[in-house]
Amino acid sequence: MTEMTDHTDSTPTPNPTPTAAETTPKRSRRRTLLISGGAVLAGVALLGGGVAVGAAIADEFDDDGDDGATSSETTRSDDSDASDGGASGAASLTGAASASELLEIIEAASAEAEGEPVGIEAESAGAWDVQFVTAAGDETDVRVDSDGGAAVVGTEGPDQNEQVPEGSLDTATVDALLEAALGHTDGTVIGIEIDDDTASPYDVTVLTADGKTVDIALDADFAVVTADADND
Repeated sequence: MTEMTDHTDSTPTPNPTPTAAETTPKRSRRRTLLISGGAVLAGVALLGGGVAVGAAIADEFDDDGDDGATSSETTRSDDSDASDGGASGAASLTGAASASELLEIIEAASAEAEGEPVGIEAESAGAWDVQFVTAAGDETDVRVDSDGGAAVVGTEGPDQNEQVPEGSLDTATVDALLEAALGHTDGTVIGIEIDDDTASPYDVTVLTADGKTVDIALDADFAVVTADADND
């Protein structure tokens, strides 16, 4: 027994990569299990005087660390691609070619929120996001799916640094905006927004047949002020 104790004291205790926990903010379940198993094997290797097992454990940790880094880089790359707001992303959206389409979506969303509709934006899978704001400045986002189902997806209280936009996406306004925007640029509408810019309170985004987007700013009389094309 004494000899075993002496042998244990004279052999350096393997360190199963202590820096892995410091450098990795979130450890996967698989990596946690590897570390737990590695600690047990390291104890066996220590008592038996073996070095090969400890080396194998270290290699396993290194390989797992490389896999984790590769997975993390791949995830960041995928997230970056998914969040790219360029023309390639817009091309996958389904726009509206008539005011009646948008008004039907806004009506469905209105049943789920208080306030006036001040924005509408196309989302993936044929869905739309409609923004509402109350006179007090409370904001509500309602998602309307392609089948017409509507549900609140977000709310936000008043922001003292922002002015509540005037106006509403009512029938007359939506009709006038689509007529002006699509009269200027052929395509379908994938977004309308009312903001607090007095010079051009209306913004309409048009998706062209070749997958490009054009942001059109209009004044209070629905005249086109600027039109910026996204050529990415």
